[in-house]
Amino acid sequence: METEIENLLQWAKTKGIEINGCTPKQLHGRGVGIVATRPLKANEVILRVPTETLRSLANTPKDVVASLPGASVHAILSASLCLDKAADLDAWRAVFPSKADIHAVLPLCWPSELRALLPHTAATLLARQSAKFNKDWAAVESAYGGGGGGGAITKEDFLYAWLLVNTRSFYHTTRKTAKLPKEDHMVLQPVADLFNHSPTGWCAGAFNEDAFTITTRDAHEAGQEIFIKYGPHGNDFLLVEYGFTLPPPLNAWDETCLDPCLCPALVAAGQKARLEESGFWGKYMLDRETACYRTHVALRSLCLTPLQWQAVLDGERDEDRDQDKVDAELAVVLRRFEDEIAARVRDVEEATAGDELSREGLRDRWVQMQELVVGMRRRLEEQ
Repeated sequence: METEIENLLQWAKTKGIEINGCTPKQLHGRGVGIVATRPLKANEVILRVPTETLRSLANTPKDVVASLPGASVHAILSASLCLDKAADLDAWRAVFPSKADIHAVLPLCWPSELRALLPHTAATLLARQSAKFNKDWAAVESAYGGGGGGGAITKEDFLYAWLLVNTRSFYHTTRKTAKLPKEDHMVLQPVADLFNHSPTGWCAGAFNEDAFTITTRDAHEAGQEIFIKYGPHGNDFLLVEYGFTLPPPLNAWDETCLDPCLCPALVAAGQKARLEESGFWGKYMLDRETACYRTHVALRSLCLTPLQWQAVLDGERDEDRDQDKVDAELAVVLRRFEDEIAARVRDVEEATAGDELSREGLRDRWVQMQELVVGMRRRLEEQ
């Protein structure tokens, strides 16, 4: 990879991309990232990518845009990436993750046996992502697929390009794209797409009409990896959209959905209709610090009379008055969830479908949820 990185840096220089005090580097077990080549101070601009170097809707060949009327920017950029065979892009393509790498880490590419073992939130996100891909592929297949487009783009190649765009694009707007849906405010940019994600210590991205820049917010030592922040995302989102998760101490935004264990208990207790009518059915979330307000409302329906429960909602009864009962109900739910998580971990460990790296990533996600749930349950029982 050293040769590929050197070629990328030489190519980037010809495109006016300015790299200051940092460089791409192959990281053990984590692909390519960006590291400091010297001590960096806060507020240093370490990367500047000229606007004309960005791959965006604005500079996509007009014939490609015209062939895909009504298609998402995601679909247009992906199709353009498939069709562009220019040797000028070879240096950039050389540092892309391979198809095998993409297929191993992203659930959209996993066999159905593994996808069936995803946690509830990840499965929900994957269903949404799959629907989006299928819609984009339908538009591209009509224009460029074997059904009438001459077979210029295969589904396999489009999936690879679509996932490259999905995992490597940046938020960006222009006067032309400002009125498009938020998910269409995307561009690809060389070198900048090599920064990895961290919820802390990240550098700030910004853009104007001239360029996209990345600026340090804190000092960095020489050799230290430099990160950007992809967004305030939990590990289910990171797994589905980017193909990785972060260990529990590193991701303060991680959470897990309690619906699979709490909703059946609420149905059995005859509380579903009441919760639906009041707007509190489902989406019960637990993070490292607490269960969400919706969860507390649902749990109160299990341990209070209907009049007491309504009085809490109406602000006529102190929420803290029954907190011990609510905590006890939550501990029961968490114990059930622990059993389910343990069963899913065993299922993943016994699975043989898919790539070993896929199974490891899936197991990691369940274990992260296990640590979160067990930690909360123990704190409740120790109170």
